[in-house]
Amino acid sequence: MEILKCVGVEKVFGAGNTQVRALNGIDLTVEKGEFAAIVGASGSGKSTILHIIGSVDRPTNGTVSIDGVDISMLNATQAAIFRRRKVGLVYQFYNLIPTLTVKNNILMPLLLDKRKPDMAYFDQIILSLGIKEKLEALPHQLSGGEQQRVAVARALIYRPALLLADEPTGNLDRKNSREIIDMIKQSNRNLNQTILLITHDERIAQEADRVIAIEDGRIVSDNRRR
Repeated sequence: MEILKCVGVEKVFGAGNTQVRALNGIDLTVEKGEFAAIVGASGSGKSTILHIIGSVDRPTNGTVSIDGVDISMLNATQAAIFRRRKVGLVYQFYNLIPTLTVKNNILMPLLLDKRKPDMAYFDQIILSLGIKEKLEALPHQLSGGEQQRVAVARALIYRPALLLADEPTGNLDRKNSREIIDMIKQSNRNLNQTILLITHDERIAQEADRVIAIEDGRIVSDNRRR
């Protein structure tokens, strides 16, 4: 089952002599339960495709569908709601709310929708991420690695169709980077979570089951490793 489908995605910034073509005909599908990585150098287009898939930006041409919904047709309000419910986002910087406890940071996407949490699933997430003892702590009381675990938990709580991880280890040391990647892999295998990891680091990309290389706004290779 296709969770993500990009067809002929192009993105052009500016006009005339200042025009920059960031994406040039991206065709990409990701199946349910896949752990795929997009790797590319700075300026390759990987951040642009991330923003478009995450419904933060729109393509100039082409379509992007997530879980059967063409997100390129959504207005700003619809896109924000869709993103919260269907696309889990994990960034290099944790973006936790400093005045909320760990528990409430994780539950925030559900609280915004006034939805009752599935506490059995919540317990499964916090146990698998090793943050059960930190639920009443505030973000400033956590290490960088612990804050990123909370960010991963928050991204998973809505059972998103797709988890987008944007350089999730970029702000961490080697030990914490290893732990975060292991946890992302664990969520893929134990929760059958579909994951698309964006990185410039070839070593991190090789942790995925599928590695997609992007260069000058085009996919130049797409290799399934397992």
